[in-house]
Amino acid sequence: MKPIILFRESINFVRQIYHNRYLMYELTKRDFQQKYAANIMGLAWAVLDPIALMLIFWFVFGVGLRGGQSLEVPFVTYLITGLAAYMFFQQTLSQSTGSIKAYSFLVKKVDFKISILPLVKIFSELTLHLIVLGIAMIILVGNGIFPTLYWLQLIYYIFAASMLLLGLSWFAASVNLFFPDISNIIQIILRFFFYLTPIFWSVSMFPPKVITILKLNPIFYIVQGYRDSLLYARPFWAHWQYGLYFWFVTLICLFVGIMVFIRLKPHFADVV
Repeated sequence: MKPIILFRESINFVRQIYHNRYLMYELTKRDFQQKYAANIMGLAWAVLDPIALMLIFWFVFGVGLRGGQSLEVPFVTYLITGLAAYMFFQQTLSQSTGSIKAYSFLVKKVDFKISILPLVKIFSELTLHLIVLGIAMIILVGNGIFPTLYWLQLIYYIFAASMLLLGLSWFAASVNLFFPDISNIIQIILRFFFYLTPIFWSVSMFPPKVITILKLNPIFYIVQGYRDSLLYARPFWAHWQYGLYFWFVTLICLFVGIMVFIRLKPHFADVV
């Protein structure tokens, strides 16, 4: 695909987001509500589920294995900040992989812009993520870590994670219609990356060469950025070289995602 075509499609996509902003809002609200409407406790599960997961990991690694002994901050704060960032990425990519298939009734509508469907899932999961972040911040304050201006950097890291997710979602959602097994493959990869990301372990445990390899994982940048903002009061430009690498990987993902989406889009209606 020529660069001019990619640029034109990118501009068209931004225009589509603006023109369909109200539709995206309604679809996002509907998606978020449907996720919990069938449960007796409803939206409460949006809070209870992440809290339960955080408690399990804190008990296993913080109490049982006595983790975090050499950390500068309480282990529970180190754990929940990393876990919140990774859960957002994992759940969003998992949900957005099936986004086009989930809204198959809209795919055959001629005037509907299919490209916004992965964004609907991203915004829906972002709503849940903001709830989780609110809980995490309360826990941080309870452990003596109070808000600073650096907490505002979360806006940047959420945006960065969303851009990476958008490229991956375009690719995964498009391919999923023709190769459904990709959803299982993605789950395996995400499970693998979970243990390669510093969620319950510290980078100080490994020599510099190993850390360099681990940083090839772009989720590493997001997780570390959450901690730099919430725990360590470090500016996002402190690791500018790694930031450039992250955005290079993100732009590649966006390029591949757009290219695959455009190539497969004419055949969507035939397989949904």
